[in-house]
Amino acid sequence: MLRLIHRSLFVQLGFALSLMATMALFGIVTSVIIAEQLRGAATAINHAGTLRFSTYAASTTALRPEVEDIELHRRDLETALRRFERHYRSEALLRLVPNDVSHPARRSYDEIGRMWDAEMRPTILGFSTVHPDGAAYRDLRVVVDDFVDRVDRMVLQLEQRAESFVQVLRVVQAACLFMMVLVMFITVRFLRRQVMRPLRELLGGAEEVRQGVFTRQIAHTGRDELGQLGAAFNRMTRDLSRLYNDLEGRVREKTRALEYSNRSLELMYRSLSHLHDGSLNRATYTDTLREMEALLGFGHGSLCLLDQGGLKGFQLADSGPIGDSSGPLCDRQTCAGCTGDAGEGPRLKAGPGGQQVLSVPLFDGGELHALLQMTVPEGTRLEPWQVQLVEAIGRHLGVAIASQRRAIQGRRLALLEERATIARELHDSLAQALSYLKIQVSRLRAALRGSTRNDEVEAALQDLHHGLNDAYGQLRELLTTFRIGRGGEGFGHALEETVAGVAARGSLEVALENGLADGELGINEEIHVLQIVREALCNVLRHARASHAWVRLGWTSEGILLSIRDDGIGIRPGAREKPNHYGLTIMRERARQLHGTIDIESVADGGTRVELRFRPVPAPVPQPAEAARWAV
Repeated sequence: MLRLIHRSLFVQLGFALSLMATMALFGIVTSVIIAEQLRGAATAINHAGTLRFSTYAASTTALRPEVEDIELHRRDLETALRRFERHYRSEALLRLVPNDVSHPARRSYDEIGRMWDAEMRPTILGFSTVHPDGAAYRDLRVVVDDFVDRVDRMVLQLEQRAESFVQVLRVVQAACLFMMVLVMFITVRFLRRQVMRPLRELLGGAEEVRQGVFTRQIAHTGRDELGQLGAAFNRMTRDLSRLYNDLEGRVREKTRALEYSNRSLELMYRSLSHLHDGSLNRATYTDTLREMEALLGFGHGSLCLLDQGGLKGFQLADSGPIGDSSGPLCDRQTCAGCTGDAGEGPRLKAGPGGQQVLSVPLFDGGELHALLQMTVPEGTRLEPWQVQLVEAIGRHLGVAIASQRRAIQGRRLALLEERATIARELHDSLAQALSYLKIQVSRLRAALRGSTRNDEVEAALQDLHHGLNDAYGQLRELLTTFRIGRGGEGFGHALEETVAGVAARGSLEVALENGLADGELGINEEIHVLQIVREALCNVLRHARASHAWVRLGWTSEGILLSIRDDGIGIRPGAREKPNHYGLTIMRERARQLHGTIDIESVADGGTRVELRFRPVPAPVPQPAEAARWAV
């Protein structure tokens, strides 16, 4: 029952109202009972008071001094006695007299009855026949006074009894009123604490919820109805807060997705602008890398250009500052350590300085052209959209690099075609003229063979013959130079063909070590390097009496180093180039055009070493409408 009262606000209010109703009902019932008890109390007291009058009336009648008619006197006495007895036994008086024999009023009432029957009535009736004398008169007066005192005491007791009923009624009414006021006070306090305060709190919480604030929690979460409502409100606000947080998270996610989309579009637009609106050079690719860094939140990146096999490469662009503590992603000249990362798709690997590196191979038409690498700062989570965006830009970079290579290849093919045309024209004109002169010199020598010999004429013919042979040989060398083919295999293949072609002309064994990737040198630089290698090996084949030669080409701290060494007899001190031979002069001129230096010296343990040092100059990629000047 108590648990039910504590759990239900309705039961608590009903209990309070029931308690007040009970108090009111108790007061009413008590009033009714007391009123019923006091019904006729005034009459009863009046009857009790009449007993004194009846007693005096009876005693006065008995002591009447002169009685003429005894019978009449007797009837008067009996009438007075009956009047007393009628008042004594009246219903109103009997109702007021308590039934409890121990009650003082009841004892007084019974004592008056006994005294009346035993003393008063017989005494008064005795005077109906005997005329009272003075002594009888005094005795009767004493008895009557004593009897009247007893009657007065009974009347007083009856009045006190009636007053006690009234007092009880007052106490009961006051108690009921006090209890009702107390219950009302408790009820009002209860309503204020258990109803009004929770209701105000609920209204305040509802207003905050209306304003979008879901952190409000109702303190009143008891077992009653409002407590259950408060608990439900708290659950509702938590659910709404969770729902709104989820919605806000979705909105933030959508906003972030839109931001990423905008950033991606912006990056794609800028990248395409860099790649298609301007000349493709190192600065263009560096700007593209820096745009990717800024919009993706990555660290510095690098772009390595790979050869057709993907085993060699060189750094086309790097956005990292000079002296960066994290270090370059790979070797700036040879891309050493990076060429092995050119797989089929993007991969994440450990980089310098504890960073991660996103490596993306760049393809076009199924052919690998370059490798794009971006550092991911430590603690940064790589998102799928970032990888997809890098791949998308990488595809455009691959297309741009492939287009660049095709443009360069087209220019090279055009150059080679032009050189082949020049070679054909030289062969058709100068070579035929030299051949004709050789034939004429031979005929002249045959015509003079039978005549008298003139030493001066013979010497002149001999010089003319040797000069024509040397001119014809140099023309053949020049035609070979003009016919150096590149095809579509790149600089490395052309270098191998050049070395193999010279070695095939004699018993010379040549070891080639090429550390450069295709495209690392410009067209002019490639042609100059090929010619210097060819001229140096031809000199080894002609003059060095060597069986082995070593050709090394690669990067050093000062730039590119080309070294050609043999195990021949070396260069004699003070030796000079023969007349009409300009090989060394041509090599020095080509080194000068490369803005480099060439050293030709004998090696201590035998042989000769030719070393060419130069630093390649990056040049803009030829555009379709741009004219170019090529070395010959």
